[in-house]
Amino acid sequence: MSGNKELKIRAYHLTGNIDIKSCRDKIREKIISEGKTDLFVESGLEQYIFIFNYGVIAFYNMGEKEIGIALNRYFPSVSKAHLPTDDFVLKSGNQDEIKVEFNSLSLHLINQETIKIAMLNVAQSVALMYYDTVSQDLLMRVRQFTTQMEEEGKLKISRKNIMKFIGKALNTKNRIAENLYIFDAPPVTWNNEYLEKVNSTLSKHFDLGLRYRSIENTFSIVEDNLHAFMELYHQSESSKLEWIIIILILVEVLDTFIGKII
Repeated sequence: MSGNKELKIRAYHLTGNIDIKSCRDKIREKIISEGKTDLFVESGLEQYIFIFNYGVIAFYNMGEKEIGIALNRYFPSVSKAHLPTDDFVLKSGNQDEIKVEFNSLSLHLINQETIKIAMLNVAQSVALMYYDTVSQDLLMRVRQFTTQMEEEGKLKISRKNIMKFIGKALNTKNRIAENLYIFDAPPVTWNNEYLEKVNSTLSKHFDLGLRYRSIENTFSIVEDNLHAFMELYHQSESSKLEWIIIILILVEVLDTFIGKII
C-alpha cells in the first residue's frame, strides 16, 4: 500500500459463537488462512473479512453496503443495527515509527499481516465490550437482590429463578474462559519484531489485559453474591423443613394424647 491513506476496520459481535465451518461453505472469495477458530478472507482489492468463532466478524476497507451484503450472506437472520460494534482506522505514512492515536494507528508498512493483526485486536476489543456489558448487567441484577435484602430483610426469588440466574452467570464466564486464547499473541509475531511491536502497541492501546481482568473481577463479585444467595436459600429451606418436622411431631403427640383421653 502506498501513499497516505486512511482505511477503516469495523468489527461486530454477534453475541453467540460462530460456526467457522458453516461460514467456510458460504465463501466465494479467496481464503488467505483458515483454522478451527478463525477464517481470514480476501473479499476484494485491499479488502478483507476476518471471522472468529468467539462471535466476532471484522471488515477492512469495506463500505456500508458491502458489509451489509457480507453479513447477510454469512448471517442472514442477523441485523447489524443492533450488534455491538467498534471502528478503528489504519493510516499509512512515511514515518518509520508506529504511532497510535485515539482511534487510529499509523504505520509505514501496511500489508496483509499488519492488517490481519490490527483486525484481530479490534475483534478482541469488541468481544470484551460485549462481555463487559453482560457482566455489568449481571452485577446490576445482583445489586437489585442485595438492595431487596437490605430494605425488606429477605430475598424474593424462587429456587428455579435463582438457578437460572446462576446458570446464566456461569455459562457466560465459561464462554469467556473458552476463548482465553484470543489474548495470546498470534504465531506470526513470534519471529517478526515489527509485527510483534504492532501487536503489543495495539494490545496496550485497547487495554485488552486490563479490561479482561476487570471483567474477571466483576464475575468474581457476582459469584460471591450467588454463593451467599444459595446459602440463604438453603438455610430458608432447612428452616422450613425443621418447622414441618416440628409440626408433624406435634400432630402425632396431639393425636396420641387425644386418643388416650377418648
